[in-house]
Amino acid sequence: MLPLEGIKVLDFTQAAAGPFGAMILGDMGAEVVKIEPLTGDHFRPVMKGAWAAVVNRNKRSLAIDLRQEESKEIIYKLIKDADVLMEAFVPGVMDKLGVGYEAVNKINPRIIYCSISGYGQDGPYRERAGYDVCAQCECGLMAATGEPGRPPVRIASSLIDYGTGMYGILGVVFALMAREKTGKGQRIDVSLLDTAVSWMNYWVAFYSLTGINPPKVGSGHFYAAPYQVFDTKDDPIFIGISSEKAWKAFCNVIGVAELADDPRFETNDVRCKNRDELIPMIQEALKKFSNSELFEELGQKLGIPCARVNTVGQVIDDPHVKARNTIVDMEYAPAGKVKVPGVSIRMSDTPGSIRRTAPQLGEHTGEILKELGYEDELISKLKEKKVIL
Repeated sequence: MLPLEGIKVLDFTQAAAGPFGAMILGDMGAEVVKIEPLTGDHFRPVMKGAWAAVVNRNKRSLAIDLRQEESKEIIYKLIKDADVLMEAFVPGVMDKLGVGYEAVNKINPRIIYCSISGYGQDGPYRERAGYDVCAQCECGLMAATGEPGRPPVRIASSLIDYGTGMYGILGVVFALMAREKTGKGQRIDVSLLDTAVSWMNYWVAFYSLTGINPPKVGSGHFYAAPYQVFDTKDDPIFIGISSEKAWKAFCNVIGVAELADDPRFETNDVRCKNRDELIPMIQEALKKFSNSELFEELGQKLGIPCARVNTVGQVIDDPHVKARNTIVDMEYAPAGKVKVPGVSIRMSDTPGSIRRTAPQLGEHTGEILKELGYEDELISKLKEKKVIL
């Protein structure tokens, strides 16, 4: 049995945050219907379809024009029997389509209504469209990321999108638990900016205590040194030293034992203050070693935090990733076999699973309408009128 078996989810979301969250609900057994316009989720073609393949598995696709009156009957029938509705429009759009929270709550008071947006359901920015990169800018993250003296840098993956999707489904699961006690559904309001600000947590507290904004330190960190990516004889490696015991051992391994007791570097605090002097010395010493030698001596033998800087291709071939099936093969028409991350939440008794590949646009429209009691003739008429695809 899957943990969310029997839970029915209507996924009105597009792009990344909402689809990713709804996918996790599907992985855990929920029956997810992805409701798309006749042109499809606008992220379907992005990156040769890679985006759609990884965020829409374990869903069925219903392609429908919500602006047409005939679509309302179909959607309202789905709502009556649903447990969860997820939407990611700019606040107010769902109301205009006749499926805002108040309207849906009247049809089904037990439904959990999860709204994902850029800036939330209230506040002066509520009507702005939300984008991951905007949230990275506006939460202070981008200003703190990159090399000193160089322009701000965007994080390569859409982590704020995915984090907001995860916050959304955490809210869904909490609300489902609350419904067991009260019998009532409720609305969930999560936003990209709220997520992004929450992930800047200790920097917010630090600024409030000191008035200091996060400095750019490249791959390093403000609170420790050396704690960053270094070049080696071949491939780059991250090394993180945060204790005096590790510092002394590190200096001995790389052949700079004299630095361990140097007053400029003997504690983490003074190493941070004098990092501009320290880092070039460390970098010069590390160029005598290969990535593998350092990983073995520092990481494996001494337990000092270190990591190879892998490309995506190297991640796919990593023996640990393979051993845990962190990346799996999945069929995705029309591309064929594609590698995707597997189910990340591992549960001993009720594990999630990939049961459906990401659907093609409208692939299950007829199937879903038949389940609602629609006859073939009426389905054909709705198709002719371009209410459905």
